[in-house]
Amino acid sequence: MSPASHSGGMAQVLRVAIPLIMASSGHALRLFADRVMLAWYSPTAIAAAMPAGLACFCLMCFFLGTAGYASTFVAQYAGAGERKRIGLSIWQGVYIALAGGVVVGLCAPAARFIFEWMGHGPEVIEQQIVYFEVLARLSFAPILLAALLGFWSGRGRTVVVMLIELFCALANVVLNYMLIFGHWGCPEMGIEGAGLATGFSAMLGLAVALVLFLAPGSRARFGTWPRRTFDPALFRRVLRFGSPSGIQFALDLIAFNLFVVLLGRLGQVELEAANLAFAVNALVYLPLVGLGTSVTILVGQAVGARQPDHARRSVRSALGLAFIYNTLLGGAMLLLPEWILQIFAREGDPGQIEAFKQATIYMRFITLYLIFDGLYIIYSHAVRGAGDTRFAMAAGIMLSWGTLVLPSFVAHWLGAPATVLWSILVGHVLCACTLFYLRYRGGKWTRMRVI
Repeated sequence: MSPASHSGGMAQVLRVAIPLIMASSGHALRLFADRVMLAWYSPTAIAAAMPAGLACFCLMCFFLGTAGYASTFVAQYAGAGERKRIGLSIWQGVYIALAGGVVVGLCAPAARFIFEWMGHGPEVIEQQIVYFEVLARLSFAPILLAALLGFWSGRGRTVVVMLIELFCALANVVLNYMLIFGHWGCPEMGIEGAGLATGFSAMLGLAVALVLFLAPGSRARFGTWPRRTFDPALFRRVLRFGSPSGIQFALDLIAFNLFVVLLGRLGQVELEAANLAFAVNALVYLPLVGLGTSVTILVGQAVGARQPDHARRSVRSALGLAFIYNTLLGGAMLLLPEWILQIFAREGDPGQIEAFKQATIYMRFITLYLIFDGLYIIYSHAVRGAGDTRFAMAAGIMLSWGTLVLPSFVAHWLGAPATVLWSILVGHVLCACTLFYLRYRGGKWTRMRVI
């Protein structure tokens, strides 16, 4: 698919975006299944899962964002017609991903220090340590998989990405059932089983991706097995443009994790309620990330082919789709919160009622910021697709710490209730949306290329 043959209309965006939305939905389903089954298993497990999972993901984010940025090189090389550089670009991402797996794995012994600092209850801390250590030691698989999937997503062959992600999601659900509860002859492992299921399902997807990436057809057309897989000059370019993207990704998640920590310090009920609300939010939010990724691909291809008008039309089409999606899903969260939350209900646990009440309030705030979040995702992915990653990094530092972390810490120090913290989060998303809209309208991204 090339920008020369398509104009960036809604039909083209949908062709690229639907498989990526399905792929992101598959990832959302993995997270959702973890939290639903852990909510069934015990209140301590569900309270521990989100902070521990986010802490590990924060460590992975720099490498996920940097290695995954190889897909932008793939998109621009595809747009420019330089097919033989595509496989080599992915190999540079693979080397970054391998380094990431080693670094994150070595952080596993720091788990106790991290979670004792968070200040949750002793039982929750022990569960968090177990979950974090398993995820960290198996982190190489999802980071490598993210790098390899850029081979297909960057060329607009998003159906392959969708099928691999959905395969991982199905494997994760089955492994959760086996390992959390001890079914089919497996030991009952609780939250440790959830971590193993997440890691093992990513390993299965990685194996499939490797086989397809190294297939004879891929090697012949796209140079996926060159004589030298490491290209110092290209590696430096991937780091130069990708590392700001990785830093922004990491800072955003660290800021968000600190926000969740502050909510958790208000009490275990608030922590479980936040876990429930964000589990629902992930199911709504991650498909938007799939739509944003499609914008990165189409903008990258258009910039590589020097056709910025096609890039702008792709962005407009994606904005329309995001608005429709957010209106429908936001309405469901606003009108049917009790029905949605019943999925997490533990049989015979009246203590969960208060957490459900709190989660219902939190979901109203999520509905409030949802539309602004969709705009932020589209505009930020558009400028990154052209290579404007340094601005994205600087904006990420300013927004994450200036409009979310610092105000949240001040509010918590003053004894503000949870609703004030959630109001700060809504304001943060509105500021992010406005800033990236202004950057996009400025047009500097139209004169950029990464290749």
